[in-house]
Amino acid sequence: MMKKKFRIGIFASSASLIERIQNIADRQNDYFQIAYEGLENALPIGKKMEQEGVEVIVSRRGTAHLLRESLHIPVLAFPMSSLDILFTLKEASVKGDKILLPVFRNRIRELEMVKELLDIEFLQGTYNDSESLRQLILMEQLNGADIVIGGSVTMRIAREFGIKFVEIVTSDEDIAATLENAKSVAQSNREEKAATQRYRSIIDATSDGIVAVNEAGRITTINLIARKLLKINDNEVLGKPVGTCFPSRDIESVLKNKAPIQDRIEKVGGEPFVCDHLPVMLEGDIIGGITTFKEISNVMRAENKVRRSLARGLVARYTIEDLIHESASIRDIVNMAKLFAGTDSTILIMGETGTGKEILAQSIHNLSHRKKQPFVSINCAALPDQLLESELFGYEEGAFTGSKKGGKPGRFEISHKGTIFLDEIDATPENVQIRLLRVLQEREVMRLGGNRKIPVDVRVIAAAGKDLGKAVQEKHFREDLFFRLNVLRIQLPPLRERTEDIPVLLSYFIRQISEKDQLQPVSLPNTYLDKLTGYSWPGNVRQLRNFAERVVLNCNLRCSTDMLEDLYKELKQYPLPSQSPAPPKKTTSLKAQIKARQLEREGQIILGALKSARFSKTKAAKSLGISRTTLWRKIKETGIE
Repeated sequence: MMKKKFRIGIFASSASLIERIQNIADRQNDYFQIAYEGLENALPIGKKMEQEGVEVIVSRRGTAHLLRESLHIPVLAFPMSSLDILFTLKEASVKGDKILLPVFRNRIRELEMVKELLDIEFLQGTYNDSESLRQLILMEQLNGADIVIGGSVTMRIAREFGIKFVEIVTSDEDIAATLENAKSVAQSNREEKAATQRYRSIIDATSDGIVAVNEAGRITTINLIARKLLKINDNEVLGKPVGTCFPSRDIESVLKNKAPIQDRIEKVGGEPFVCDHLPVMLEGDIIGGITTFKEISNVMRAENKVRRSLARGLVARYTIEDLIHESASIRDIVNMAKLFAGTDSTILIMGETGTGKEILAQSIHNLSHRKKQPFVSINCAALPDQLLESELFGYEEGAFTGSKKGGKPGRFEISHKGTIFLDEIDATPENVQIRLLRVLQEREVMRLGGNRKIPVDVRVIAAAGKDLGKAVQEKHFREDLFFRLNVLRIQLPPLRERTEDIPVLLSYFIRQISEKDQLQPVSLPNTYLDKLTGYSWPGNVRQLRNFAERVVLNCNLRCSTDMLEDLYKELKQYPLPSQSPAPPKKTTSLKAQIKARQLEREGQIILGALKSARFSKTKAAKSLGISRTTLWRKIKETGIE
């Protein structure tokens, strides 16, 4: 990429100076715009140069002072060294007796001793513009001055009055050095503009409104989003007190106390915003402040997006059509589910293991207005107490040994706007029951080790394989939590109470398994179906599906009446008889029994995690959300080999 030429404006009305500047400029690959004016006559041309993109202007000292007062671009002055003036005075002393040196506004103190050094008579006179310079030369001419030294404008006026003149000559080296300085200043300005533009693009690209102020509380920067939200322009507020556009006095408090104020809900123009006010410090001193704010609707939208990303993959796979049935009892439950799906009330599903409680819960979710939101399921009996609590409610970083950096959201947070299914709710320990009750009441969760409440909008469906009412009477389940859960209730009947569904379900499972494994579908004799219909099916639909899979696989190997009879005999042997009589149980305390049960559960979970991780302890610990050290200890405690 070619480097862009520098654009430099030059003011010089002396023919000799212009010629030397031109010679130097011709040797450089840059754009030089030369103007033949000085002092106030240079102002309109200087403004035009600025508008046309000239980056730096160079001129004589007096003209440079006047241009700086009116322009926004840098203005440099050709140097007028004491040595140059001395040489010029020496030359002038040969041509005249009394020398006048006009200087712009302030006398040059170092030249006061020249009278004694050179034994010449000269004086300095000050001027502010062309007219005052004219008056100065005229007055001093009357006072006996017979020669004037200076620049091009001085030369023109001296010649007009017929007074002798000697030009103060700037050396070629000083001219070249000044032009190089001008290019350096232009390059620095370009870099500063580029940095400013990058900074402006960055703050304009953010989704937050940003207002920056100096230590006096006056606005120095306001980004695009802030201007849109506040319906103002840059020029309207820059340099003005922050209160002119942002009525909050919090930023003033930040400037005074040097302490941030965050997560404030404030109204601006009648609209609510979430605001943060932060101090800007330099070496311990306050040099300004920054206010960032965003619309509450945007905050909620962003929060929902984050929660949806966390819940990706947590979807309900089953629909109401997956409740295969012929019986009137299930038909009534299907109609009830459709009715309940139209509400956001908590649902309690009761039923023996294997009756299809999760299929029903997923079906209700998919019938509801929350169907495009997460469906999050957790089995409350499958996790140890502490792990269950952290899974449900999440935890902050450092809440316990082995906790993840940055913390972890709980299942309630992840299911925001969707449905959470709490399976085997009757197995939850009392401390978890208390927290569940609070979530159901307040619709807010607090992570383990946290100090802030997180609002959740979630539909709760709970399931229990045992009679919760009986569990309440036996003091195993909190009565207040039971009443919170028991708003809408569905009782799923066991398979033995809806025998007309057995042939339909069996046929459906055989067809489904055959298609999945690309096997020949099996047709069972009616007499065999009658036997199966008369069986009690203690494992309900889950047991029936497993039996159907065994039938399909065995019949594709060797199908015979004897084989079907063998399968039926095995089915009726459930639960399997013990191979040897069980040893008499030792009498243990209730506390010891509970601890043994917990260790057994933990062992099952840890073994499952190890198998999933192909017995990599590092991966297993990570999936369980615990440290490797904790996993080793748990393996030892639970006796896993």
